[in-house]
Amino acid sequence: MSTGELPEPAGHTGDPARKLLRYPVPWDLIFGLTGHIQRGSQTDLDGFTRGVVSRMDPAPVHEGMEHLPADPRFLLIANHYQRKGLWILHTASAITQAIRGRYGAGDPPVRWVVTANWPRWKMGPWRFPSPGDLLLPRVAHALHCYSIPFAGKDPKRTARSLRRILNEAHRLERPIGLFPEGVAGSAGTLGPALPGVDRFLRQLARAGMPAVPCGVSEQGRFVIRFGHAVAPEELLEFRDAAGEMMARVRRLI
Repeated sequence: MSTGELPEPAGHTGDPARKLLRYPVPWDLIFGLTGHIQRGSQTDLDGFTRGVVSRMDPAPVHEGMEHLPADPRFLLIANHYQRKGLWILHTASAITQAIRGRYGAGDPPVRWVVTANWPRWKMGPWRFPSPGDLLLPRVAHALHCYSIPFAGKDPKRTARSLRRILNEAHRLERPIGLFPEGVAGSAGTLGPALPGVDRFLRQLARAGMPAVPCGVSEQGRFVIRFGHAVAPEELLEFRDAAGEMMARVRRLI
């Protein structure tokens, strides 16, 4: 399906660019994670993301599914699409369910990397670490995510997380998902990848993992568009693998 062939959602009138989608935050599903966060257990990510997507009206459109490789062991790289009325949770859930539809049952459908680079809080002349720095790793674990503070924010935890991913990369049976821009990314723009992402891509490429670009946009409805996979040996040839993958994501938006 090409961009020009996207069906118009029910009730939509006028210029799609002027009528932005608004998806309410599924607070009941989020609060339902409380027990897992307290116990250190993990939820059913397939069911959780399916619950989020089921409330997205109009439903997301998935394009380029034929470009996804036969082997679900790859790194999925997408733009951090978030704005008022559309949370990154909606983006991640829509992509997760697209992967679930392509590769069938299996939990979790995607092992997302949470980049954990929250800006510090300000109060007059004082600055404080964001509460998200403490809470996010626990939420990430409940949702089967890897938590990596890129950009040198917490080098020891970054090293531990990277070792864990690389140790598990050889036996993973589902994609690893990454929003390289981190929390600074927003809808309508495509920023640079966080420092450390290029090295991360290269480490996974050396472990034999290809990378698949994914562009997220709005054209009257939410659109998830997948590009062709980039082989590990090709990734290692790029001078800037992260920049090259972000350029490929840009062409899908």
